[in-house]
Amino acid sequence: MEALSKGDLFPKVVEAYSRPTRIVRGKDVNTNVEVDEAAFETSEERELWNAFLAVKNRISSDVEVDTFIESSAQLVQPLEDFFNNVFVMVEDNKIRENRLALLKKIADLPKGIADLSLLPGF
Repeated sequence: MEALSKGDLFPKVVEAYSRPTRIVRGKDVNTNVEVDEAAFETSEERELWNAFLAVKNRISSDVEVDTFIESSAQLVQPLEDFFNNVFVMVEDNKIRENRLALLKKIADLPKGIADLSLLPGF
């Protein structure tokens, strides 16, 4: 972890995970809602979903932390694009819940691999 924390990638990945975590924390996110690709309104939602699926398929609870960080790098730009161009808390309940469900899935990726909540920003 110490070696990772001194690299350029680690802070970017930590920030990438902290943003969705902060948004879903304290919100009434329905954990039974599955992400519905048909409900995506923007290309940023689709790109983030595809990046999430790619990362999810490359990690598991027994993955090494450095591999997890390297795999998670795929989320950095799609998350930045998403947060720069997509408003999560829209009035349309279905769209809002779908966006929150997507962010919740991303926020949950580190569980069982690395407890990022111990780091500043979470």
